[in-house]
Formats: sequence, structure tokens, C-alpha cells
Amino acid sequence: MNYLEQRDRWQRLSKWQREPSGIPRKLRHPFALPALFVSMALYSVSLIKFYLRDPLVAETGPQGPLELALVILACLAAAVAFRENRGALSLAPTAKAFAAFGALAAMSSIFSYYPLLSFLKAVSFLLVLGIAVLATSAFRSRHILTYFYYLIVILLVAGCAAKLAGGGPLLLVDEYSSRARFSIFAWHPGTLADLSALTLLSGLLLAKRPPLFCQAFLFAINIATAARASSLLLLAVLVAIGLASARLNPRFLLLCCGAGALLTVGMMFAIHKDYRPADIAAMGQGLYGDKLDQDLTTFSGRTEVLSAAAPLLSHCLFLGYGLEGARDVLFHNTTWGAGNTHNALIDLILSGGFPATFIYLLGWTIAARRAWRSQGPLRLAALGTYAYLAGFGMVSPNLTYLQGLASFLILTIDALVHAEFSLRESANLRAFAWARQHSSPQHAIGTHA
Repeated sequence: MNYLEQRDRWQRLSKWQREPSGIPRKLRHPFALPALFVSMALYSVSLIKFYLRDPLVAETGPQGPLELALVILACLAAAVAFRENRGALSLAPTAKAFAAFGALAAMSSIFSYYPLLSFLKAVSFLLVLGIAVLATSAFRSRHILTYFYYLIVILLVAGCAAKLAGGGPLLLVDEYSSRARFSIFAWHPGTLADLSALTLLSGLLLAKRPPLFCQAFLFAINIATAARASSLLLLAVLVAIGLASARLNPRFLLLCCGAGALLTVGMMFAIHKDYRPADIAAMGQGLYGDKLDQDLTTFSGRTEVLSAAAPLLSHCLFLGYGLEGARDVLFHNTTWGAGNTHNALIDLILSGGFPATFIYLLGWTIAARRAWRSQGPLRLAALGTYAYLAGFGMVSPNLTYLQGLASFLILTIDALVHAEFSLRESANLRAFAWARQHSSPQHAIGTHA
């Protein structure tokens, strides 16, 4: 491609494509970064669940007002940071799609068992999108992810310290499967597992890789929650990223797989030789519970929840029930009182309807396609995070809870990926221009990269 073709291609791009968010800018005001830090701190604290309540009563206790107040303050702080840094507002296609989903989810609240609560949850979701858009419009995305990463690590360390100081039991026994599971604050263990996994994966996107002990701490938290699907998927993503980064040849991979298989067979033989089957089952009961065979056939009871949710989908042709607006029906139609479908896709449909779900997935597909076209470690980390969200979303409503964390991360990563792409395009243009200026006149137009 010659210089003129490259220049014409660049000029055909839209304004957002040529001037993306996340490109490094000189800070124009000393209060800009502190305001961004305050915004991310408030948002991080809003992820904490401080209070347990009956999910079907029309009272949220202090949890609901506290979450909403923190998100509002975080959005205001992001607006201050945006204003102080004089950023140019950039609305990516993914952000527009997510905002459309939030608007339809807010409209769907009229069908919720608790319309006001579902509406406020939709407002909170839109405010989180506002935080992401304002922050990525004025600052580098890696600044935002760095603040998010270390603030969550600090919160988790503080939670663990408070639990140890409290003197209570460290592990809670799961009533359904008798698993001993770790959790802090009032988080469900699966929620804590998801948060630690997403924080660990976001650390792979930082400009300077976080210390290994921070990553090990997050992985240990994830394992301690006994969230089997989250831990296995996180491990698979990390192994895939490691293998892709190492660029190992097929022969070496085959040897590793063979050695691993032989080691596994040897360990199984040694265990069966030294322990009785009952002892082996007792060893795994703490992590896998005493219903492993039943869990494998029913996806830990999720097939019952999906059956209860199936009749509700016919109502969602245009609008849904609002965010978590179908909890009463699900609670009353399952034997173990599930408040959500434990499936991100179905929860999207129940929240905003089929049109809203299609728009949301379209926006995410645009972000994933852009990540696929990126290069190097950024591509692997972005696609790994998206793969974890998609995989764990099969057994968890991870796209509609935790204060819109999944959507926040997708928007931030998308801005980071697109900034790197645009910087690369700008560098190519400068290289073409330099080559054109230093080539002979008769070969100026035909100069190739």
C-alpha cells in the first residue's frame, strides 16, 4: 500500500476512529488524576455488598441507597476529572449499544416485581457506563485499569483482615452441596470468585505488570471460594495466554501433554493403591461437595432454574422484566430459591427483552472483533478477559450484576485496544510520510512500506 492509499484510508475513518479515547494526553490540570482516582475508589467501594436482605421484600436496607450514592458520586468525580483534563467526549459503538440496553432495561422495569428497585438498578448501570465513557475520554485506559486493579486488591486485603480479626469461621458451608467456601463482606462466594478473576485478568493489561504476589493473592482468593467453574475457566484462560505468548512449537506441546497424562495416570494409581474410594471421596468433598455426580448432570441444579425461566421468555419479545425483576417468579418456582437464572444470556433477555439483548451482544461483538485485530500481549489479555466473561456467563449472570463491572471493563478494554490500533496507524502514516519525503521524486508516489 503506497502513501496516498494509506492517507485516503485514514481520512475515510470516522472521527471516533481517528481520535479515539485512551490516547496518551498531557495532563492539563493537577487535580485531574486525583479526581479520577477518587472516582475509581468510589466505584470500587460500590461493588461491596455490606448488607444481607430478603430479596423479595420492598426494602433494601442501607445497601441500596449506599450503592446508588457511591455510583452517583463516582460519576460526578469522573465528570470533574474529565472537565479538568478538557477531554473530548468519545462515544464508541460499544458504549452506545450498552447505553441502549440500559435504557430498554429501565423501560422494562414496569414489569418488575419491584419496579422502583429495577429502575434504580438500570439508572446505576447507565451511571457506570457514564463513568467508563468520561474516564476513557480524558485519560489513558491503562491509568483507569491500574487504579481499578490496586483498589480492588486493597479492598480484598482489608476484607480478609477484617474477617480474620472478627474471629468467626473462615469458611462457610454451602447448604446445597456442602462445600466449604470462603467469602468476605456479604458477597456470595461466586461473586467474590468472579471479582477476583476479573481483577487478575485486568492486571495483564497494565502498562507495568503487577507484582506476582498480588496475582497469586487474587488466584488464591478465587480458589478458596470453591467456585469450580470460575477457577477452572480462569486457569484455562491463563494457560492459553501463557502458551500463546510463549509461541511453543507443536512437538513441545505434544510432549508436555504426554508427560502430563503419564503423571496424572501415575498419581491416580498411587492414590487408589494407598487409599480406599471412601477416603478419596472425603478428600474432595470440601472442594467439590457431596453431590458431584448430581452436579454434573444438573449443572449444580441450574437445569431446574432454566426450566423455571423458560416460560418467562415469551414475555420478553419487546421488553423484559427489568434488572433482576423476575426474582419472585424464579424464587417461587425452584426448590432451592434461585433469584437469577445463573446464565448471563438469559438474564440479559429477562432484564431488557430480546431486542435489548441483541443490541448488547452486538456492541460486545464489535469490541471483541477490534480486540481480535489488535496485536501482541494486549490482544491475548483482552480476548482472554472476554473469553472468561463469556464462559463463566454460562453458569453465572455476570453481565448484569456487580454494579455493571463486566460492561465497565469491556468499555475500558475496548478504548485501550482502539487507542493502540490508532497509534499504530498514526505511526504508519508518519513512516510513509518520511519515506515519501526522502525518496526520489519519480518514486515518491510508488513508495511502499
